[in-house]
Amino acid sequence: MNYCPECGIALTAQSYQGRGEVLLCPAGHACYPPGPKILVAAFVNCGEKLLWMKRGNPPRAGHWAIPAGFMENGETLREAVSRELREETCVRIPPENFSPYMIGSISFISEVYIGLHASVDTTACACGEEALDVGFFREDEIDWAEVAYPSANDAVKTAYREARENRFGIYHGDFTDMIDRLDLVLPPPP
Repeated sequence: MNYCPECGIALTAQSYQGRGEVLLCPAGHACYPPGPKILVAAFVNCGEKLLWMKRGNPPRAGHWAIPAGFMENGETLREAVSRELREETCVRIPPENFSPYMIGSISFISEVYIGLHASVDTTACACGEEALDVGFFREDEIDWAEVAYPSANDAVKTAYREARENRFGIYHGDFTDMIDRLDLVLPPPP
């Protein structure tokens, strides 16, 4: 959509809550998210540590996040998360080594969130083209005030708990203007 259906004025893309783009009518008639977009996230653990990256690009540049990005045309979910992980952290994990982990919606920015999990035996990583810094960190090493997306903190803390236990379930999340909710759908195997 390029023009407002009410007045015909060209829509402009603007940042929405620092976390995505929306199309706005300059006359104030409407706001149109361009989505939904599919966001894939790589929950990668080495023992009790999770892989983080300091974002080099907006939104939230300079803040820490779990490696994530958008699917590209023609990719499978596992291919997309493997590519994003490689581009951001130089960690190479074959797509088939990822398992489903967290699935949900971020309704206020029209995104579908799909987190995949993989474990590695080494903390080797390096800054990719979109990262200012990368590393594997224990939960007590995280400065939660520097996290790019605080609404995801409960999901990340869940991943830390499961990394310590080395048992990963499958979750469904709803992140809206009103609530951030993460529900266990399939418990970890015993």
